[in-house]
Amino acid sequence: MFVVSAALAVSVFGTSSTGAAGEPPETFTETHHGLLEEFTDVFPTCDDGGADYDISTVTNSVKHGTIFADGRGHFTFTQTGTFTATPADDPTLPDASGRFTVRGGFNANGRTVNGTFTFSVRGVTDDGGRINFHLVGHFNERPDGTVSEFFRCHD
Repeated sequence: MFVVSAALAVSVFGTSSTGAAGEPPETFTETHHGLLEEFTDVFPTCDDGGADYDISTVTNSVKHGTIFADGRGHFTFTQTGTFTATPADDPTLPDASGRFTVRGGFNANGRTVNGTFTFSVRGVTDDGGRINFHLVGHFNERPDGTVSEFFRCHD
């Protein structure tokens, strides 16, 4: 999951050359406020699997990027907001609501690419349960193409 996110970030943010050597880097900042998204996904848990939920989120986000003429790049993003979740297939499961934050940082220097990603969810279920989920992932792609990565999940 995280390597896909990292690969997506590199493809979205790009690492291509932006001009002749010595030119100042290209920078950008993109923000979104009150973004509504609706989707079906497995409710976050550190256990494998989980029930499908219909999820609605309202978020604010910002992403920053710096791309150097030689292809080096540095990128960060933060998305934070609220969610509501209703079981997609099993009405005996509780509804849930709360807050979440997703953060990531990625670097590419022409030889290596690395990134760190966090995903935190805090909330409650309508039967009184508490939700406290935190995922951290990191990857490093070496010049020879090999990748080291780790993931830590706490709930």
